[in-house]
Formats: sequence, structure tokens, C-alpha cells
Amino acid sequence: MEAPTAEPAYLYQYTPGSQPAECAAQSADPDATIFRSVEWSPDGTMLAASTDSNALRLYDLNGLVTRYSENAALNATLAEHTQIAHGGPLLSYAWYPYMSRHDAATCCVAESVRDHPVQLRDTGSGGVRASYAACNNKDVLLSASAVAFSRDARSIYAGYAGHIARFDVQRPGLPVDLELTSPSRRSRDGMKGIVSCLAAGAMLACGTFGGQLALHSAGSGLRVWRVPDAYRGGGVTELRWAPNGVHVWAGSRHSRSIVAWDVRDLRGPWAVVARDCLTPQRMQFGFDATGRHLAAGEMDGCVAIHDIDAPERDPVRLQAHADLVAAVSPHPYYPLLATASGQRRFGPDAPAPANCVRVWSLPAGYHDSAAPGEMTRLNQFMADCMSVGALRGFKHFSAYIRSREEIVLRVFKDPDNPPRSDLVPICSSTVHEHLHRVHAGDETKQLIAGARGRLAQPFDVSDASLAADAQGVNFLIAGYQRYRCPYVWLRTDHERLVQLDAGELLDRDAPVELNTINCWRNYDIRPWDVIVEIVCYALDPWPENPFAIDYAYFDKIPIEERVVATGAMLEFLRRAYLRRYFCSEILLEDIKRLQRQHFHCLNALREYQQSAVVPRD
Repeated sequence: MEAPTAEPAYLYQYTPGSQPAECAAQSADPDATIFRSVEWSPDGTMLAASTDSNALRLYDLNGLVTRYSENAALNATLAEHTQIAHGGPLLSYAWYPYMSRHDAATCCVAESVRDHPVQLRDTGSGGVRASYAACNNKDVLLSASAVAFSRDARSIYAGYAGHIARFDVQRPGLPVDLELTSPSRRSRDGMKGIVSCLAAGAMLACGTFGGQLALHSAGSGLRVWRVPDAYRGGGVTELRWAPNGVHVWAGSRHSRSIVAWDVRDLRGPWAVVARDCLTPQRMQFGFDATGRHLAAGEMDGCVAIHDIDAPERDPVRLQAHADLVAAVSPHPYYPLLATASGQRRFGPDAPAPANCVRVWSLPAGYHDSAAPGEMTRLNQFMADCMSVGALRGFKHFSAYIRSREEIVLRVFKDPDNPPRSDLVPICSSTVHEHLHRVHAGDETKQLIAGARGRLAQPFDVSDASLAADAQGVNFLIAGYQRYRCPYVWLRTDHERLVQLDAGELLDRDAPVELNTINCWRNYDIRPWDVIVEIVCYALDPWPENPFAIDYAYFDKIPIEERVVATGAMLEFLRRAYLRRYFCSEILLEDIKRLQRQHFHCLNALREYQQSAVVPRD
């Protein structure tokens, strides 16, 4: 995706010799459990930390992130949201790439536990949603040492001793592909040993404890090379794709450096960053949202922040802990940094444990001429976008939450026949289950029984699915913090909608020129203003009412959800009506009709609750 002309990158502001950050939050008490890794969720609202006690601890930091975005005071204690216990060592885990706290279906992680199949875990309850098992030629279960989601979130990759498997997320069980990393045990070809880490990008990057690296792509096999002896150490334990998608960074245990490779030229390292890791533990590093800064923990408790674009500049050092920093995870959007400390200590003279998780607020400044208050306006704009993304039941479009800073707007080409995939899955209705025990009127029972069954699967918002969508025109509305302004990108139908001058080439990654976006800095522009312009831009002729309601949708959902959905839709239509669009009179008629349906369903549900017989166990 092409960046707008505004300068997005921020630089860390610090004075040499001073502490360049403040602790915004930390775990309650030092724990005897060693923290192995820590990772922000893709939407930046939760934190996952794996421990030596075979548990995955999840922390809810939505309140802290919100306070930070509003420039409020930060001083909190990390409280566990969920703790997922396992029957063996937790070797690897990966967040679902499109995780959003507003969509419970996306709140999950893939895990690899020793002597267990790969499992998809719910981060709310800790329960197992699905299991994915791979077996060797003797039908013995393989234990994955590394897992990773593909970029489109359709597949889960798992690394084993001598194998790489690809599972279809929607088809639990056996893998779709199970490939050998080497033709045979005696062969010198291919990648030998246990696959220790995976990183999904344009290709799948793989590393082994034997110090080998490989790039894997469907149909092309493995392209293997070996880390030079000077940087190999005790085997590759961490891989990261740089945000530019060209460089792969590899960290090894018992090594003094992190090495970067340019996938276009693998004859030698592209860059080397100093980092002491003289321990058999994994020491995690990561990139900030701009891709310019690499943060890595060190054995003396410091975190070193390296400027990749200016390697001659000395790194910023943050004294984060009193013990080895085992994991570092920069926030995906804000200059916040999560760190975890701890290492194994033995003997009666071993010092007291100082193991904890901390979140640091880094003093970062943007190098653009943004006016004061723009960040607050952008945060409010995206909060309104999240509320629109949670709504269903529009006739001409539907919005889907993709991340904390992105929503996908799908404008239907044929509004009279909306795609089945736009209907969201629903849970079984409690009212349905006990309808025969209700002493209510026939009209109420008929209204309750009008919606039954399970609707179609939700729409896939990955880039590949958007490009292949033939039933809708898809737009990406994003409010990236580093741009300090919302932008809209067209994901399909470029040839039909983009007008080019003579000799001008089509740029599919350029933002769409919209009047509402161009005026955002100077006027009070809301997401519904942008939606009106997008719908009129995508459809020819314009609809009389871009916010027309699909009443058939509300008839297909259970009455409990119908009451909530119609109430939320009424609040949205009220806001849209106050903007006084060209369709205001039609909007008012829809509001009146939806109000009648809302209160009719509410009265029917109240009658059910007052007359229902409580079932006995």
C-alpha cells in the first residue's frame, strides 16, 4: 500500500545518558515463573505472555491504550484477563492476524504444545476451538515447535523436525500440505534439523536450531542458505520480516548479533545489529509500526532501540528490568513497548526472581505539521468507524472491522440480491429452545419463531478475498496514527472507477481522491459523510438513499439480537439524519418504520420474559 504524501515516520526523542521512557504499566508482583515471550495483539488492545509454567497469560490493555491516545496519565497494574494452562511446555503461539476485540470470532491464538496437536484457542474463555494434527509416515503424531498464520489468515503453518505443514483454518484435522524439509536423513540437500521458528510474509521464512534459514513458497519448494559461522551461535531462535517485506531478520542464541538478509540477494548479510544473547534462551526482538526502529532486549536488563535507516547512530538504551530481557514487543500503532524479563537461576546463592511484564511509554514525536487536536479527532473518527463496522442490515453496503485502524466497506453491486456471505453467523436462540414452555400470545410466538437456523459465514476481509470479490466494490477506510488523517483505498474495480489522463498509468495503491477526506483537516467530517460519498462514487446511478435498510435481514435474526440490532441501527440513523443529507426525508421514514419494529420486538420479548416458565434441571 502506498503511503500518502505526508511524512509518517516518528523518531524517538531522547537525551544521551537519560532514561528515554517511562513505565506505563507492569505486572503486580515479581513472579518466580520465567516469562519466555510477550506479543501485542494485532489490534493493539491485548498482550499475550508465555511463561515457563506452561501457561499463556493474556492482559487486557484497551483502557491503557485509550488513555494514551487521549494523552491521559499512565500508571496501571497489569491484571490478567485470561490464563490458559497447558499439559506441556508451550513452544510457540501466534495471534490471528485480523484479531479485533469488537469481533469475538477473531479473538483467538494458534498454539503449539509439546506432544499435542496444534490448537486454536479462544482468548476469552481459553477453550479449544479446533485442533490440527500432522503425523509422519508411521502414523505417529508430530509435535510442532513453531506456528504462524499466513498473511491472509486462511492457513496455519507449523514447523516440525524435518517437516513443514500447512493447515486450512476452516478444516481442522489433517494438514492440506505436509512437506519434507530434506529428501532423506542422509541427504545433504534441503534444510536439516528441527524447525525452530517461522515468519509469514510474501514467503514463509523458516529457521532451524542447526543455523539454517529457508524461504518457502507454494509450488517452489525451499530455498535454503546457512547463517555464517560468525553469526550462527547455537541456532536460529527468532525470525521477523521487516515491514518493507524485503528483509528477513534472524536472531540466534549464544550469539552477539541480529542479522538481516535481503531476499533478493542472499549472497551475504544485508545488515548486522549488535545484541548480546549469550544464553540458550530465546530472546525476542521486534519492529515498531514505522519499520524504522528495531527493539531488542539484552542480558543486562536493557532494551536497545536501533535506527535501521541510520545505522551510524548509537542505539537508544532503556533500562527496562533488573534481569535479562527475554522478550520485546513494540505496539503495532503507538510508541508503546512491552517487555518481559526472567532467566533460569540455580543454587542456594541465586538472587531473588525479578520476573515481570512491563509496558513502556516512549517519548516519540511526529515530524509533520499536524495541528493540535488532530490525534483526538482521528481517534474519534476511528471510534465511529468501529461502531459502523459492528452494524448490519444496510441495503447498499456493509462495513467490516479489520483492525483497530481499518474497516472494509463493501458496496453491493446488486443491492436487491445481497451476497449470502454478508449475513453473520448467529448463536442458537435461548428463546427458541424454551418456546414450547412459554404462556404467551400466538402473535408473540409467531414473531419469535420467525427467525431460526444458522446464517452464512462472515465475509473474509483478507486482501486476496477482496481482490477476488465479484459481488461488491470494496474500499479500505484507514485512520493510521502515523498519517494523522484518514484515507480511503480502492481494493477492486480500479479500471471502472479510476479515471486516468492520457498516458497515465494505473496506480492501484494510491488513495482515492474524495472531497470528504480532503476536507477532513478543516471541517467536522464523520465516517457517515465518507460513506455517502463512497456509495455514490461506486454505484451508477446514485441510490436515492445510501443508508437504505434491508428489513429482510432483521427478520432472519433471533428476537434477542433483533432488539439490540434495531436499537443500534436507530442510533446510527439518528446521527446520519442530523447531517441533513439529500436523502434526509427518506431517512426519516426509515427511522419511523424501524422504531415501530424495534418496540414491537421489545414488547414481544418482554411478554416472553414475564410469562416464560423456568425449565427445571
